[in-house]
Amino acid sequence: MGAGIVLSGELFRGAGGTAGEIGHIALDPRGPVCRCGNRGCLETFVGASYLLDMLPQNSEVNRGPGGARVSDIVAAALTGDPGCRRVVAEAGSALGQGMAIVANLFNPDRITLGGGLAEAGDLLLEPMRRAMEFGSLGSALRDLILVSGSLGRDASLYGALWTASRVAR
Repeated sequence: MGAGIVLSGELFRGAGGTAGEIGHIALDPRGPVCRCGNRGCLETFVGASYLLDMLPQNSEVNRGPGGARVSDIVAAALTGDPGCRRVVAEAGSALGQGMAIVANLFNPDRITLGGGLAEAGDLLLEPMRRAMEFGSLGSALRDLILVSGSLGRDASLYGALWTASRVAR
């Protein structure tokens, strides 16, 4: 999980090139151990394996061939499955906690979510907004637009291609 931070029209990479690693914002010092070795990183609360582990074993979503995917959770949530709606809402709350930190640090005018989870639309964005309201300064949110991007689950691919094209120049 990462972010492209655009400052003055340019991608901000930071001193060591790791700017935008928002997946490793620490939300809970007693949370699950992350692959980076820290505990309670945002990624541990919104990553695919965590979301899939939250599904009840008897969920209809788990009955497909090859097991469930995040896109299955989103599809079921959009059709009203209460367990999947809960999984998406909790992911939205965790994202909102992380983005509240980003909003306080950078005071952006726009946050655009990409990837498969973003296809949940308002089921994800509303809990995210609420969490951001609790964790951000009012002035940090006053002019902030929070939206799902139009690139869907291919957003990271497009971002990587765009970045590679800029580096190749």
